[in-house]
Amino acid sequence: MCHVGGSPFAEQSGLILTDDVAYEELIDVTPNNIHAAEDGLKLVGTDGIGSLYNSFLWEKINAPNYEHFYEDHPEYGSVMPLGLDFLTNGELEFIRQWIIAGAPEEGVVASESLLLDETVFSPPAFEPLEIPENGIQIHLPPFDVPPQFERELFYYVEIDTPSYVYVNRIASTMRPGSHHFIVYTYDGVPQNNLPSKEVFRDIRNFDGTVNPGVLFQMQFQKFISGTQTRLFDYTFPEGVALKIDPSFGFDLNSHYANYSNDTIVGEVYNNFYFSDEADINHVAEILQLSNNDIYLPPNQETTISSKFWINQEIGEPANIFQLFSHAHKLNTNFKVFRINQNEPDSRELIYISYDWEHPPVMKFDPPLFFNENEGIEMEATYFNDTDETVEFGLLSVDEMMIVFGLYFTGEQLNNDVQNTLPQLPLLHSNFPNPFNPNTLLRYDLPQSGMVNITIHDMRGRKIKTLVNSEQSAGYKTIQWNGTNDNNRSVSAGLYLYTIQTREFTQTKKMVLLK
Repeated sequence: MCHVGGSPFAEQSGLILTDDVAYEELIDVTPNNIHAAEDGLKLVGTDGIGSLYNSFLWEKINAPNYEHFYEDHPEYGSVMPLGLDFLTNGELEFIRQWIIAGAPEEGVVASESLLLDETVFSPPAFEPLEIPENGIQIHLPPFDVPPQFERELFYYVEIDTPSYVYVNRIASTMRPGSHHFIVYTYDGVPQNNLPSKEVFRDIRNFDGTVNPGVLFQMQFQKFISGTQTRLFDYTFPEGVALKIDPSFGFDLNSHYANYSNDTIVGEVYNNFYFSDEADINHVAEILQLSNNDIYLPPNQETTISSKFWINQEIGEPANIFQLFSHAHKLNTNFKVFRINQNEPDSRELIYISYDWEHPPVMKFDPPLFFNENEGIEMEATYFNDTDETVEFGLLSVDEMMIVFGLYFTGEQLNNDVQNTLPQLPLLHSNFPNPFNPNTLLRYDLPQSGMVNITIHDMRGRKIKTLVNSEQSAGYKTIQWNGTNDNNRSVSAGLYLYTIQTREFTQTKKMVLLK
């Protein structure tokens, strides 16, 4: 082991990771690396999801994010463990879930089965993706990006597939220097208004002038998928797929920023993997929430928030299983909260990004269930270090505030109708557990009726009533934020939560940490 007392690694980092002291050596400790300390990082934070990308440990071991690590933080040293194989993907996911759960010293917050994944990340050279056996590959051919220039373009391709396709996995790879890659389509646009195929259509010409025809067509585009990560591979939850009409083709949008004195080359491969219709239980939909009301005064920090309600944006309850943010280089952090129209003070952090160039793609499995009275609040902070006011725009010197995601609603395919409701009532174990201060309670209702969910301390005193109302049958979730009925924080300890319906009562335990 590297970090034992007296070893060179321990002396350089001031960190000993033997079993008896590892936890106290890591938790809420300021790193020895002065640059990480100046950036406000802790070795491991305890604020849940908000601590993930503020934890120096995660920065140092997260090998799949090596491009961000070396490009943005070269002063942080090397990805660890130095001179040895990277941690396995299973080990990384296990640690990630532990940090998101608040990095508790005891308890179960991640399944040991994650460790069965012994695959190890290795930085690949740019090369074409393997063509899928059941799917299609689309290719954005090589194009030049002149020195000191940002080139954003579109490239329309037709698809030789006769009927709807169901996509359950998306993978892409890009040459270095890319700001983003997005795939659009044109739902409902007359065929004669579609772009010319296999032609580069630049938003800006090389002399800096704008192409108004390209901007005009952008208003008819429908987002399908996108990433700011050079290597991207996302698989949908089992039984979920995105339904795409290929008759409108795909419009490939690539944005490269070249700040060097040499011409660079852009190029992208993207694979869509198909699922058989008989295997699909839920048809996924695209979530796209944007706020164009951006005004950033010069030489100051500005935080902007914008709320979106499920009943207005979607019109029925939704299960969100993917989220990621999109902003430009003045953005310092981007948060997404779950909010409730009936509880104005309720605000649950469900997503955070500290890296505008490589925002994390957050997967939720099981999906986050949103009732019609719930919503999403975006909160983005920008630091405008220029002498000019910055507003919304398409260039990276402008700013954006967008959340993309995927969700499905109660509308399902015929082969799943018989499985829409639970067969038996059930109260699931809360997650995470232990927790600080938020945890999610899930329960199954096979039929509609009165539901009561309460929290008691170990002396039998009622702490909080979470639910006391008529509810429809289905799969339900409710969050507890560690407060009592007076909205005051309660002390750490063991608590009981109980669900009671006309036919069913069940109680489970959970541990609140401080």
